[in-house]
Amino acid sequence: MRRILAAAAALLIIGAARGYGARAPLLVDQRGERFTLAQLRGRPLAVTFVSAHCHDVCPLIEAQIARAAQYERSVHGSLRFLTITLDPERDSHADLVRVARTFDADPAYWLIAGGNVSDVHRVMHEFGVVTARGGDGYADAHSTFVTILRSDGSVNAVLLASARLWQQLVHEENT
Repeated sequence: MRRILAAAAALLIIGAARGYGARAPLLVDQRGERFTLAQLRGRPLAVTFVSAHCHDVCPLIEAQIARAAQYERSVHGSLRFLTITLDPERDSHADLVRVARTFDADPAYWLIAGGNVSDVHRVMHEFGVVTARGGDGYADAHSTFVTILRSDGSVNAVLLASARLWQQLVHEENT
């Protein structure tokens, strides 16, 4: 099943990348630095999507990413993490900075990013992220997977959120 998800994600990512033309979506990290996904090539990258206003699964995923990022930092590993808002209409840059501070996201290993709504939605589409808005207007129902990209930007694996996510992330980097 994991290989099927990885293949589907690879097709989405490759297909979307070809459609960018001259302008790839810009994201903005917790430091206010602008970047594209292509600029992050050169190191393996674990990409996930969360909402800063979520009080359900998102903080659990962020805690797992934080643990994996701490491990990578402690062993001077090469895996880098990118968490992108899945609710760009509601999550402000200040919200994303708060998430970064809460989880001690060292930008050398973990970027927390947003950007303008259309760019973030393009990246969400590229990764097959699905959301549904609840009665409060927040994107409170959403897909919860992590895509591991190789250093060349190709898909290595797609993982579902779990209590062992941090261990799976570290393991996938080494396969």
